Amino acid sequence: MRDPGEHLLVICPTSRDRTHFARPEIHGKYALELRGTDEATHEPGFDALRFLAETIHEIRSRRADFRGVVGIDDFPACMLAALVAETFGFPFPSFESLFLCHHKYYSRLRQREAAPEATPRFHVVDLSRPLAPSDVPLPFPLFVKPIKSYLSILARRLETFQDLARALAEAPLRLGPVASMFDALVGVSILDGRYRVVPASALLLEELLAGHQVTLDGYAYQSQVVLLGVVDSVFFPGTLSFARFEYPSRLPPRVQERMGHIAERVIRHIGLDRTFFNIEFFYRQEDDSIWIIEINGRMASQFAPLYRMLHGIDMYAMQLDMVLGKEPGGREVWSPGRKADGVSASFVLRQFEDGQVTRVPSPEDLRRFGERFPEAFVEILVKEGERLSDELQDDESYRYALVDLCAGDWEELQRKFDEATGLLPFTFGPVRRVS
Repeated sequence: MRDPGEHLLVICPTSRDRTHFARPEIHGKYALELRGTDEATHEPGFDALRFLAETIHEIRSRRADFRGVVGIDDFPACMLAALVAETFGFPFPSFESLFLCHHKYYSRLRQREAAPEATPRFHVVDLSRPLAPSDVPLPFPLFVKPIKSYLSILARRLETFQDLARALAEAPLRLGPVASMFDALVGVSILDGRYRVVPASALLLEELLAGHQVTLDGYAYQSQVVLLGVVDSVFFPGTLSFARFEYPSRLPPRVQERMGHIAERVIRHIGLDRTFFNIEFFYRQEDDSIWIIEINGRMASQFAPLYRMLHGIDMYAMQLDMVLGKEPGGREVWSPGRKADGVSASFVLRQFEDGQVTRVPSPEDLRRFGERFPEAFVEILVKEGERLSDELQDDESYRYALVDLCAGDWEELQRKFDEATGLLPFTFGPVRRVS
């Protein structure tokens, strides 16, 4: 039963968040007030500082109404929530700890301190200064990523210095609004001055890594790091576009355990608390090495249904409990090497060419799908009449839906997916050109 005294303000939820918050298990137990949307934060003209000031004013005028604040999504939701929480003394991850996940350069510095054996060589490039080949201390080919990344935009392999020069020219156009918003939030924080030297508009160069890519999920609560599981990333061949995410991982148990030990050291060193985290790793079988790709100081919300289907834990409820000062549970889930009761996956439906969306599944289609797969979770990412490119996309492809399913084994899961896509009709036409 919902406790009106446990009123939480939810900052800029995504469409996915709102769907989960509407589930009876959440809606019936927690008193949530939603403020803003993630979609609005990506609209031209969104003023993060104004939104923050208005949110603080609203809470101040109704201070007795709120027990806390929460932001689920990566950016800017969780960072806005951290600034609000620090203003009112609400329990939430510190702004500094989240910053040390978001800012890829300062995050690498902390990773190198806590786990040098798992941190690749890296070098920061400031776009405000001319760059010569002699200024790059890493050999080509190498990998470039934005200091403040989003949807893998501008994250790519570079073969030559000329490729890097093109990335440097492209970065201000592709990354300017996100970088400016990030720097603005840092500017109003109490963050130590030593973290303000490298702006979010910079780029990070890293030694080229490869291997089996996975995501390790867990949470930190009251200074304890609790591991949950490892999810395998499967790509469309020859691309950096994800085809699906499979849980549980097929990596050897000893490798997963080593990843877990690295995660515990790094998360403690960063100082995360009262939040989920996920760490992306490469495992390179040739030399049995493990490398950190990046750390995210929030739930991998796309994977929440996978854990719910296999283990019965509700990551959304757990996050709400953590900011309410309640033990979230889930400590029994981590089990590398022990046989799971089933398998699950989050499938990403994509096209590699832009198109006009001419049909999406109707409410009746979704009803039939839900009757056939009651445990599944479907997220439609596009709207009929729009172009695929009208939605936020990566640099290589166009997502249009996510489908999360579970089964007894991998063969059954593939059969379910084949049937599921037949029940979810999407059609696309050529992009209509505006004359």
